[in-house]
Amino acid sequence: MSFSFQVPVSALSQHQSRIEIISENIANLNTPGYKGNRMTFMETLGTVSGVSQFEFKQGTITSTGKTTDLAIRGDSFFTLKDQNANQLFSRSGALEIDQQGRLVNVDGLEVQGWMRDIKVENPIFSKNMSGIVIDSNLTKPGKATDNVWLSGNLNSGIESVKEVWENASALSSNDSLISSTGVTVPLSIVTGSNDELNISLNGAVAETVTLASGSYNSIDNLVTQLNTKFASNSNLYGKVSAYNAGGVLQIRNTGGTEGDTLEISAGTNDALGSLGIAAGTSTYRVPTTTTEINSLLQVTTAFVAGDILTISGKDADGNNVSTDFTYGTDGTTVNDLLTTINTCFTGSATAELSNGKMMLTDLLSGNSNSSISITAASSNTGQINIPTFTNTAEGFTAKVTSSVIVYDSFGNSHNVTIDLIKPDNSPENYGKWNWEASVAGDENIVSGGTGTIEFDTTGNLVSFNYDGGVDSLSVDPVNGSNLMKIKLQADSYGEYSGITQYNTVSSVEVREQDGLSAGKLNGIKVDTEGNIVASFTNGQEDTVAMLAMAKFTNPSGLEKIGGGNFKQTANSGVANIAQVSTQNSEIISESLETSTMDLADQFAKLIEAQNAYQAAAKVVNTYEEVADQAVRLKR
Repeated sequence: MSFSFQVPVSALSQHQSRIEIISENIANLNTPGYKGNRMTFMETLGTVSGVSQFEFKQGTITSTGKTTDLAIRGDSFFTLKDQNANQLFSRSGALEIDQQGRLVNVDGLEVQGWMRDIKVENPIFSKNMSGIVIDSNLTKPGKATDNVWLSGNLNSGIESVKEVWENASALSSNDSLISSTGVTVPLSIVTGSNDELNISLNGAVAETVTLASGSYNSIDNLVTQLNTKFASNSNLYGKVSAYNAGGVLQIRNTGGTEGDTLEISAGTNDALGSLGIAAGTSTYRVPTTTTEINSLLQVTTAFVAGDILTISGKDADGNNVSTDFTYGTDGTTVNDLLTTINTCFTGSATAELSNGKMMLTDLLSGNSNSSISITAASSNTGQINIPTFTNTAEGFTAKVTSSVIVYDSFGNSHNVTIDLIKPDNSPENYGKWNWEASVAGDENIVSGGTGTIEFDTTGNLVSFNYDGGVDSLSVDPVNGSNLMKIKLQADSYGEYSGITQYNTVSSVEVREQDGLSAGKLNGIKVDTEGNIVASFTNGQEDTVAMLAMAKFTNPSGLEKIGGGNFKQTANSGVANIAQVSTQNSEIISESLETSTMDLADQFAKLIEAQNAYQAAAKVVNTYEEVADQAVRLKR
């Protein structure tokens, strides 16, 4: 009797355990990664035995948007360690980074993996598994710039120009004029009596010049009247002028060219006698370098030894220059004056005589601050009216500029500007450009800061060269970091064409450089292979850790210890711990695996278990009644 009674009592206990398991399943309906537990019954001699088993099937993966929420697709487990260094396992990926930077689960258990030190050169994962720690102060070391890539076009049609200053009008020599032998003033001009003279240029029909009647009290008054009449005649305007040359009336051929003739003859009402001018012809002569200064028409009073002409101005860089030409000591010819001008502008510009004009030309093409003036000292005996120098060709630098931020070995940034300069358009410079690098701060360019670029006749790059026999631009950052050695790359690379020289707008710019600034941690992400990738403020990313995943021969044999955590048993087998990619699994970031529980199914099983429990309870109750009756009969 006692043996038979043992069977329903055992069944009652096992069905109660099943109800508790189903209740736990229902309670964990919304627990991430929760795996359902079930009880199966087996027959044993004289009792009923229930076996509890976990159902490790894949749960649905839902997005959460939280970076450290991780779901496992596959049959592996997260590897954890508790405070006693016990190794535990879980499917729940509701993780977070605590105040110490440790990656932990909701129970504070450390997630295990392999760390990677990105501060060393060629970093690798650690050999020993450990807790994963994300240092909030983690920085990504800077990387010195090794290469700068240039791309774009240099306009073959632009040209650098040299600055030129020259006399506004040409100098002329004394045989280009007819002088008066003397005029008595005041001079009375009477209409129809002494008011006409004829002037012919280069054998053309003579132009009659008629003076206004009246009394002229000075040579200057006569000069003004004559120039007024010359200006009113379109055939004489700008070609004939009257001058007061130290009290001597002169009529000059101005603005002419070598060989032009000036002929003066008496008019019907002849004025030549009154002006002291004899009819005659003069020929325009352009002065040469050997012409005596005192032979120039611009000389109003002849120079004597010791007279001074002051040459002053600015050189191409804007520096003030000045020197004196002393007549007699430094020479007496136009060439002697040019020699002194060249000495004054040594290294900046050269002076020459061209078509009767003194011309100052910069040695180098490009933007310039040059200027020049020549004045006679007021204390001189001799005086000269040298035509004002005017800027007839403004210096222009055909230059294309691009700048780039580069980095030293500390990750500090430095601004480098690269100027590409087209030299003058002489035949030897066809297809050639110069380049020059400069820095913005206290840095020093040690070598390789200048060079040349050459293109073929179709505009394609032939060579990019450095001056000084080097192959890179060397910059000292002057901050204790390594010397920067930067290669300027002008050839085509990737989708970029490099530098070309076609007849279209210039567009050269720096497309890329391979240096990096130091960057602070500003976030992490986890990829499908369990790599924890840190992102930094310099735009770079790097893997700092990798999750360790465990796999079991019989996961149903794991022992549940609460909180969705398990520990291995002899029944589960020893954990095979390795990286995700070898475990036939993948990690889904910003997601969680939901519980595998089906609420309707669990309620059905609960009803089934309750019915079984009630049936077992009924059997036990019946046994008790039978036993009670047997006791009474015995009495």
